[in-house]
Amino acid sequence: MISFFKANLLALALAATPITSAMAADTIKVALPSKMFLNVVEFVAQEKGFYEAEDLEVKLTHIADSSIPVRALIAGDMDIIQAGMAETLVAIGRGAELKTVGGIHTGLHYAFWTRPGSGIQSIADLPGKNVAISSPGSLPHVVTLALLHKEGVPQSEIDKINWVAIQGSSARVNGIIAGAVDATVASYSPEIERSGSANILEIVGPELPGYIMIPFDTTDRMIEERRDVLKRFIKAQILATRFVLENKDEALAVAKGHFDYTDEDLEAFYKFYVDGRIWNPNGTVDVDAATYMQELNVEAGLQDEVLPVDDVLDTSIVADIISEIGTYER
Repeated sequence: MISFFKANLLALALAATPITSAMAADTIKVALPSKMFLNVVEFVAQEKGFYEAEDLEVKLTHIADSSIPVRALIAGDMDIIQAGMAETLVAIGRGAELKTVGGIHTGLHYAFWTRPGSGIQSIADLPGKNVAISSPGSLPHVVTLALLHKEGVPQSEIDKINWVAIQGSSARVNGIIAGAVDATVASYSPEIERSGSANILEIVGPELPGYIMIPFDTTDRMIEERRDVLKRFIKAQILATRFVLENKDEALAVAKGHFDYTDEDLEAFYKFYVDGRIWNPNGTVDVDAATYMQELNVEAGLQDEVLPVDDVLDTSIVADIISEIGTYER
C-alpha cells in the first residue's frame, strides 16, 4: 500500500515536470512589417537564444499593411507592434491608449531612388518632377516632405511636384525603371543598384536622424500589467542587435536561412543597414524625436496638434535596461 502510494506520487511528479517547464516561458505576441532584411535581429534573437535567455516565447507575425498592426494592438490581438510610429501617433490622437516605448529598428531603411537622366542631383531638384509615393500622407510622402523641408525647399516649389500614387516599395522603384516617374523613396535593392537602372541619390536614414521608422509600440495596459515581460523582450532585442553589429558573419549565416539572396546581396544589405544606422543598439526613442515625428504628422495633415510627449512616449523601460547593460558606443 505504501509503495503503491509512493509510486503514484512519483508518477504525479514526473507528469507535472513538463507542465511546469512549459509554463516557465512568458508568451508575447509581436507584429512586424513584411519580412525583410531588417528582421535579421529578430531571427538572431530566436536562433541564438536571446529570447530563451529571457524566458520568453515570442510569436512573430508579419503584416504587410502598416495600418493593421495598430488596430490589432488596440483590439488586444498583439502585445507589441513594430509598425510605423506615424500610424501609432495618429491612433493616440484619436484616443487610443498606446505608447512608444523604444525601438531597435528606428532608422529609415530607405534609399532615395532617381531615374538616370532625370537631372535630379539633389532633393532641391524635385520641383517639376514626377515623384512616386504610396498615397497622400503615406510614409513615403511624409519622408519626402521631410527631406524637402530639411533642404529648405519652400512650399511654393514643393507645390510644383507631381505626386504619383504607386502602392508598394518595389512597384515604385519599378516605376523609375520603366520611366514612369523620376524619383521615389523605397526599400534598398542591391540588384537594382548594381544594374544601374535606378540610381541612389542618398541613404535616407542619416539625412533624417530624428525620424523614427519602426519603434516598439504597445498599450498602456501592457505597460502597467506586464511591464517585466516587455522589459525582457526589449532587452533581448537590444542584445540581439548588438550581436548583429559585432558578429557580421554569424548574423549573415542566420539571414541566409531566411532569404533567397546571394552572399553578395547579403553583404550589400548588411553594409546598407550599418552605414544607414538603421539598427539602434540602445533601443532609445527620445523626447525630441517623438516631438519631431508629431510635427511631421501635423504638416502632413495626419494629426491636428502636437500632443504632450508623456501622452505618446514612455522611456522608462529602456532606461532601466540601459542602466543594467550599459550604453553601446559606435
